Amino acid sequence: MPADPILNVYSGEEALIDFYDPDKCPPVPLVELPRRLNPLRDDGVRIYAKLMSCLPALNVKLLPALNMILRAKEDGRIGPDTHTLVEYSSGSTVISMGLLAKIYGIPRVKAYMSNKTTPAKLDQLRFFGVDLKVFGGHGQPEPLDPNGGIYQATVDGQQEGWYNPDQYSNAENWEAHVRWTGPQILRQLPKLSVFAASIGTSGTMTGTGLYIKEHKPTAKRIGVCPNNGERVPGPRMFSLLEPVDFPWREAVNTIEEVPSFESFEKSLELCRNGLLVGPSSGLALLGLLKYLNREKEAGRLDALRNEDGEIPSVFICCDQPAQYIHEYMEKLGSDYFPKIENDELLNVDCYGYNIDWEVSAEEAYAMLFDPAWKPPKKVGVLPVEGIAEQGSELDDKKDIKDYVILDLRDQVSFESSHIPGSRNLPVDSLNDANPYRHPPTMVKQYQLLDEKLSAKDPEFGASLEGKVVLTLSHRGHIGRLAMSILRNRGVKAHCVMGGTERWREAGLWGNWVN
Repeated sequence: MPADPILNVYSGEEALIDFYDPDKCPPVPLVELPRRLNPLRDDGVRIYAKLMSCLPALNVKLLPALNMILRAKEDGRIGPDTHTLVEYSSGSTVISMGLLAKIYGIPRVKAYMSNKTTPAKLDQLRFFGVDLKVFGGHGQPEPLDPNGGIYQATVDGQQEGWYNPDQYSNAENWEAHVRWTGPQILRQLPKLSVFAASIGTSGTMTGTGLYIKEHKPTAKRIGVCPNNGERVPGPRMFSLLEPVDFPWREAVNTIEEVPSFESFEKSLELCRNGLLVGPSSGLALLGLLKYLNREKEAGRLDALRNEDGEIPSVFICCDQPAQYIHEYMEKLGSDYFPKIENDELLNVDCYGYNIDWEVSAEEAYAMLFDPAWKPPKKVGVLPVEGIAEQGSELDDKKDIKDYVILDLRDQVSFESSHIPGSRNLPVDSLNDANPYRHPPTMVKQYQLLDEKLSAKDPEFGASLEGKVVLTLSHRGHIGRLAMSILRNRGVKAHCVMGGTERWREAGLWGNWVN
């Protein structure tokens, strides 16, 4: 079954190749912003987001990566013996190359990048199977800097079996947008008046802008950069565009510079309204609005209207926000994000729980005082053929002396009545709140228990190693917490659910001789 772009179905051995081929897919979505996101709607401005973040690799750099690979395969620069693609990139370009290389039978992609790349970005690239090599020096080195990673990738790409697509000087980068992005936009929105895109490597603005310039020369083309000295992931400050070789100057009518903070802020607003786009998308929209507002203030907005009296405008959304979450938090600060209720619990009660470690008062009584007791079989668990039935860690415990009974009740309650041989760690008062419903109590009890039940504690450290421990508290809550802490350090601990109160209700608590 061939690819069906209408039904979005891709079948057969080349299904992935078809899925990544823009000519066999539906066009990338073009979505109009609602009035609440478009402050110029009453002026006849209609703003559309071109969601390149919806491409199969979730970023705009898929298209130049694909075009560079396809053109190199067509003219033999990539052949059957090519085993490694090498590129200076710490972001979307090399991730896209990593995905495409496997699809097109190239075993390895190696990324050269700055040693100042964040650990999260390094992990992301490794997740996609990209080999990494980091370089010191400038984070955005000049292509001819012999100490930089761009130059080294060019040199290493000349080795037998290697190929360096060289996104920074390869015209096939920006030609991808002449091939796909520009034609898509004009098919989707033939009456386009204004186009805006951020400028980094400049491929998107160059290719799309040149195509629109040729086929819709009345449309204005706006390149957008961060303010000087500010950073938005992907785009470059205008001062850093000078060495970029692509003909971006011919593709734009004007450059707008916008603040980094407001770019993150605008991106967050778009995300919370249903468009999952990264910081550079906020930057592109801000630049578009800045240009339109200036034209309005100068009384030139009417010159942008089409025959319908409207001003259809498009901005490019390059990627998604997930990889930048930490940067949003750092840039915008906590006031932009909902407060976490009970956040004091985030650093306590950190260990696991398991219902298999919990026993009822009736089971606890039988474990301690009924020599014939055996752990009950789990309801609904059927034996699996070929797998031996596993025994419980309690199976061979038949006498009270085989357990360590850790009674966590206050000293008065313990001295009043307790199971013979119990050890007392008095942390649980009848007046204490349920720690699972009262965060301050959880913080207090957890910190105390985590310290006292640590392996280094002189009283409850080595003495509990290798033992089966039964934790007991007034209502079971503190016993359950202690069980979790002990389990984390490798002690086979079980808690009595409901504690001594449930034990008494069952009529099993006795007046033992101590």
